[in-house]
This record gives sequence, C-alpha cells and structure tokens, in this order.
Amino acid sequence: MKPFPIIISSPSGGGKTTVVQHLLKKDKTLCRVVTATTRDPRTGEKDGRDYHFWTEKQFLTAIEKGQMLEWAKVHAHYYGIPKKSVDGVMKQGLCPVLVIDVQGARTVSGKYPQAVKIFIVPPSLKVLKERIAARKDHTQDVALRLRTAKKELKEIKNYHYVVLNDDLKKAVSDTAAVIRAEKLKTERNLKDLKVSKVI
Repeated sequence: MKPFPIIISSPSGGGKTTVVQHLLKKDKTLCRVVTATTRDPRTGEKDGRDYHFWTEKQFLTAIEKGQMLEWAKVHAHYYGIPKKSVDGVMKQGLCPVLVIDVQGARTVSGKYPQAVKIFIVPPSLKVLKERIAARKDHTQDVALRLRTAKKELKEIKNYHYVVLNDDLKKAVSDTAAVIRAEKLKTERNLKDLKVSKVI
C-alpha cells in the first residue's frame, strides 16, 4: 500500500491532539507531522514534539523561500506545515498525520488528492467552551475561539468522515476504524497486488 496523508481537524478544544496521541500509540504505520507555529508553548509542550516553535522572523523566512506546504495566521499567530515533513514521512513508508485547521486542510488536500480528511466534532458548543476554559493558560481567548469554532464547524461537509468526540475511547476507536478501512481501499492496493502477481 502506498502511504497517504491523513488530515485531522477540529475546533480548538475539540480533542484532535488527544485523539491523535492515542492513535500513534496503537498504530506504528502512522507518523505525526509536526506543525510550525509562532505562538508560545503551553504547559508541557515540547519543541519538535508538539510543535516547531519558531519566531515570526523564522516563519516568514520559510514562507519567502517556498518551504511551507501550507500556512495561515490563526488567533494572531502563524501556523503551518513545512513541505519536507510530509514527503519525508511518506518516503519512510508511513502515513503522515496532519493535525491542522480547516484552511490548512483545504490547501493540503488540493496538493495531495489521495489524502483522507477526518473532522473530530465536540458533542456541543457548551462542552467545547468548557474544554477551552479549562485549559487556563495565557494563549486562550475563549470568545474568539468559539467564534472561530462556529465557522470551522460549517466546513464539516468538505470532510470525508466525521467522528464525535463525546467519549474519548470511542472517538479513538472510530478514527482508527476509518484509517484501517482507508488502508484497505482497492485503489491503494492495486499496485502491490500486481507486483505480487495476485492479479
């Protein structure tokens, strides 16, 4: 099977990062692509593991040099995916997992039409607000993030799958099931079947 990008989006507080962390522990054929950002690290976040924490100058230089697959300014900070990160993972025979917003998802899926897009949806805006507020750190503007969330939720129709994150264990299981099914799609396996002379 030829590796393919897996795009996972949700509003801030929707649980996409937590779901992906669990997926990576269960499935060693997946590799998270680390996003670059100009925002400050949150408590417990590590440079190179959770994000590449860049200065604004570093980020703008990468844009100018054409090194970014996609990028956007979100909540007053830059976020983006370095081009070499995605292709490097696929060269290793692994499926790159991109945890990105809806704008980034549009750009990446345009460049990688084989990509699978999964939207992690919260059970309600009330729960989403509670999750954002519970983070209690200086990077959060609850009102702004809720306004953004309402816009992002309108993009669900452009995703291949939607997973409800009401129960974390089930959300992880449902997302893993989607990825397993996608790996078994005929068009992803025809080349290997021909090489092995099964067909």
